[in-house]
Amino acid sequence: MRFCVLAPVAAVCLLVLPQDAHAYLDPGTGSYVLQMIIAGLLGAAFAIKMSWFRIKRFISGLFSRNDRND
Repeated sequence: MRFCVLAPVAAVCLLVLPQDAHAYLDPGTGSYVLQMIIAGLLGAAFAIKMSWFRIKRFISGLFSRNDRND
């Protein structure tokens, strides 16, 4: 029982109180991160484009009035 309380507290302390990494990040790292962000955005745009008809049909189904009263 004590472990169930102590483990989340320890995890929060490790996340809130970080230590210095002393790591070297070269200029290529920044361009790689930028490339990954752009690729993710373009991939998401392509996925939305490919399923746009289904998304539009779902949203119009949410807001359409149902004239049938059963």
